Amino acid sequence: MKRYEQIAKFKEIGEKGQKALTEKSVTIVGMGNIGSTVAVMLVRAGVNLRLIDKGRCLTADLASQSLYLEEDDTRFKAKQAKKRLEQINPEVKVRTFHEDLTKNNLYLIESDAVVDATGNLETGKLISDHAKKKKIPCVFAVDSGSQGFIISTDKGVNIDKLKKLLDKMKPIKEAGIINPAVHMAASIIVKKLFKILLKKPYHKEAVIFDIWKDTYRRQKL
Repeated sequence: MKRYEQIAKFKEIGEKGQKALTEKSVTIVGMGNIGSTVAVMLVRAGVNLRLIDKGRCLTADLASQSLYLEEDDTRFKAKQAKKRLEQINPEVKVRTFHEDLTKNNLYLIESDAVVDATGNLETGKLISDHAKKKKIPCVFAVDSGSQGFIISTDKGVNIDKLKKLLDKMKPIKEAGIINPAVHMAASIIVKKLFKILLKKPYHKEAVIFDIWKDTYRRQKL
């Protein structure tokens, strides 16, 4: 298909791989800066989405959340995300769930892969445990300031070890966030998802970067 022509020309994906991507579905939990940016990139590649978020769009977040517009202020993220994403690519299926993720509705994440962009370790443990149980590959991501942290796994995440690393990052409410860090994190995540969805080998170590300082490293948990 013409709209996917450039992706299909990339030899690591090819026409067969591109067609396979359009038949896959990814769940994104948390439609803030990372989640919404990942959603845009996946939709442009033809990947179907399941979006989970109970929050509202805020004008104060527009500097780091490129999917939303000023007119979306105070409206529900999930609803507005579906509207914007279907404008970008009407061919994809975008299902949205305007609710908090709890132990009672974890079935909502079941798809070909899950992105945990909530930044909440309690929710992260729920997602990780269920994804491990259902053998669903999971990508966990956090950003703040100019830093980002991403880990992908199919065997669950050690939340205690994760907390020790994340404690070194100040929360966004203190450090702020610059959108190059958001897009760097999203790019790493989507690249990993392409490999996961196409059943290609991918690194499972944590990726830690500081785009302001031009640093990038992988670390085992």
